[in-house]
Amino acid sequence: MTAWYSASYMEIPHVLQQLGLTDKEIKVYVVLLSGGPSSVRKLAKECNLNRGTTYEALKSLQQRSLIGMYQKHKKQFFAAEDPEKLLEVVAHREQSISSLKRSLAEALPELRSLHVHGGTKPTVKYYEGTKGIAIILDDVLRTMTESVDKTYRAYSSLALREHLYKEYPHFTRERVNRHINVRVIAVGAGGEDQAFAERRWLSKKEGSPTYSIIYGPKVAFFSLDANSTPLGVLIEDASVAATERMIFDHVWESLAPSLQASATKATAPTKVLV
Repeated sequence: MTAWYSASYMEIPHVLQQLGLTDKEIKVYVVLLSGGPSSVRKLAKECNLNRGTTYEALKSLQQRSLIGMYQKHKKQFFAAEDPEKLLEVVAHREQSISSLKRSLAEALPELRSLHVHGGTKPTVKYYEGTKGIAIILDDVLRTMTESVDKTYRAYSSLALREHLYKEYPHFTRERVNRHINVRVIAVGAGGEDQAFAERRWLSKKEGSPTYSIIYGPKVAFFSLDANSTPLGVLIEDASVAATERMIFDHVWESLAPSLQASATKATAPTKVLV
């Protein structure tokens, strides 16, 4: 009985699939590995494949250097190479992935340009749940890291604060590490000063049902549905963002600055969120 039907039946195919082998190639390879050299006709019978399919599988395995071929009495026989050849397959895949990463890194700026400016109309994206909100927060950090202007704006709402950063508890620490500044207009009580941050209060008595962030060419709005599930709407449009930024700055200048503003602090609590 071949190794194909042994106790390792489930493990071997899984490993070989990860290396890119098809089910038919795996059948042929394992039979050769466990049963020794064989002709195409015999292999086809043992693997329950037709001869054409078997030959194509053998050809593919030869290209990966996993099997070899020799002639005996004017007949072709195929044999499995040492299984250590599989390590060469892994090395080849790693080189291919590294090359792909380099190519993608070179193309990424252009791809991002197409993503942001791909149309004449604003792009609107909808996100649901804490994981969806975390995607937006990650985009805030990425966008601001690449931006010349390292300051974004936020209308912070007490009602949203505890939900917004649930899936991204280290957001503030990441922001501070990247030296990204934020100006916050707080609506409702709470909130503390941090490094690279300024805060002014629109109201300390009443909160707001929404929370918003203006960053780069984007504006994100957050709210809660009837089940207290956080929802996010991201608008990608430079004109919309510029308008929101202009309104924010006008309101900002009309408010008294916090007596504890800490834009110049060298350190800040990492658990406090804006």
